[in-house]
Amino acid sequence: MILKLFIILFFLMLLVGGNRGLDSFLALVRTIFAFVLNVYFIAWGMPPVVTTFLVSIFFVITVLYFQNGRNIKMHAAALSVMIIVLFIMVTAGPVLWKAGVSGYNEIEQYEEISMYLSADLSISMSAVSLSAVVLGLLGAVMDTAVAITTAVHEVYVNQPALGEKQLIRSGLAVGKDILGTTVNTLFFAGLGESIMLAVLFMRNEDTFASILNSKALFQEVSGLIIGAIGCLLIIPVSSVMMAYFLMNSEKKE
Repeated sequence: MILKLFIILFFLMLLVGGNRGLDSFLALVRTIFAFVLNVYFIAWGMPPVVTTFLVSIFFVITVLYFQNGRNIKMHAAALSVMIIVLFIMVTAGPVLWKAGVSGYNEIEQYEEISMYLSADLSISMSAVSLSAVVLGLLGAVMDTAVAITTAVHEVYVNQPALGEKQLIRSGLAVGKDILGTTVNTLFFAGLGESIMLAVLFMRNEDTFASILNSKALFQEVSGLIIGAIGCLLIIPVSSVMMAYFLMNSEKKE
């Protein structure tokens, strides 16, 4: 069934997008392969933070450069995304470690599958949680970065006399318009995955205090908030990077 869905997706992307659709599908296949490889690396005992950072670089190269080509817009977007990834790892990592976001939550402990899984793992589950958060926000951050760098580039092409500060303000103005939809997209995706969690809380008749202190709730909400922070910060970072690249490039595209 999964293969049939992939075939349908392939033909639809080819029909709608043509050659760009084919490039996007191939990028998706490479992304899935890299994600699976990252899981294997973590299972083999490699540090999740290191493997996730390397896989993030591969994702950025695959999605940005292979689909949109090597140009100044993609250079600025790629650098901006990697800055945000590093920032999230440095700032969100300690928060997740301190909060103890690792292992099974109180709901997963009572699931039938938990009986067949080993608890004797020499892997930092907090690092795995950070890996999941970073990979979860990567798509939205890349999308926002490309939108900002493309908009600033178009402004510069039409008004080359603008200075760096004016270009940065243009990027921030565009960012304000797309920030709401970007964050909402991220939240809707997370909320959609949390429907079953909400149903379980209601069926178990948990108190409001127990829900707020639930490890399962914190795992879901922390990922959403960290993702929203990443989407927010990518706007000024990509605006500054694009303006800097344009002002210091020797020739226009």
